[in-house]
Amino acid sequence: MEKQIGDMLDRMLQRKGAGTGFRLAQLWRNWDMVMGDELRHLAIPIGHRKSTLIIGAEDNMAQQELTYFTYEIIERVNAFLDEPFFDKVQVDLLLGKPALDEIEMPAIEPYVPALPPRPERLGALLGKLDPASPVTRCYEKYVRMYEKTDGQRTDMKEITDERHPDR
Repeated sequence: MEKQIGDMLDRMLQRKGAGTGFRLAQLWRNWDMVMGDELRHLAIPIGHRKSTLIIGAEDNMAQQELTYFTYEIIERVNAFLDEPFFDKVQVDLLLGKPALDEIEMPAIEPYVPALPPRPERLGALLGKLDPASPVTRCYEKYVRMYEKTDGQRTDMKEITDERHPDR
């Protein structure tokens, strides 16, 4: 079942064009491994334009040397991508352009919604409802949710009190 969902998601992303962006992001992250020891310091990924891979060089000598390795670079990159994605390499001078293999992706903080205030008589019905009822199980889980967050709030308060004893 999981494989089917993954395949459907992959096909949908491919139709929307997002699959290419994900694969290229993997290429930029693994650039040193793809290029190997001899080329990773010379060839610095800058981007792509359609089927042209754009790499940067630190100076004119490195730029000239990279022109001799264009076919090998195309072969390595296309082998990593498992398809003939690029057919040309354009070698530019860096001139302060950022390298794609050095860009850090921002961390995404998960959104945790704030709970509404705890009801005053929450938990008063525990043990009074039919234990086989789905409503009882739902109510018990609701009560546990507030107990769990109350414990976390207490822990955070204790940590704050330990760090700042004058508060």
